[in-house]
Amino acid sequence: MNLDETRENTLTDKELIAPELPQQRDPKNAQLKSGWYKVAASEDISQLEAIQIDDFPTQIVIWRGEDKKLRALDLYCKHMGASLACGEVDENGIRCPFHAWRWSGDGLCNEVPYAKRIPPKAITRSWEVNELDGFIYVWFDRQGKSADLNGEWIDEFSF
Repeated sequence: MNLDETRENTLTDKELIAPELPQQRDPKNAQLKSGWYKVAASEDISQLEAIQIDDFPTQIVIWRGEDKKLRALDLYCKHMGASLACGEVDENGIRCPFHAWRWSGDGLCNEVPYAKRIPPKAITRSWEVNELDGFIYVWFDRQGKSADLNGEWIDEFSF
């Protein structure tokens, strides 16, 4: 096989990268009041497991770490757009299934296995999570205000 035939059978960089990354919905567009929104039953997430939540103002991943605490981030990895729900829970973080970047519950990337340093823009939005009476609630405020434990608890699964 000559060089021209090899090039003809090789994908270009443009073909290897998705033409469009998944669209993370902007929660500022949600016409919902501030409050704790029920998104799942506690039994839906075992220790070291993650689930994808689509019935929320934006898509999120929620996981239960080694310490049994729940954490939540925007669903898509900021690197290449993989669903973090398809990744692996590693200690108390979650690893992207594409390149194994590990994200902590505060939205910071705390490990890139093949890199000497973590890119400064490797930050994603985190969400405050609470568990009450066998259900999982996520705080929503359109302006991004901090969670209020005395805020309204909204028992709706669907948006």
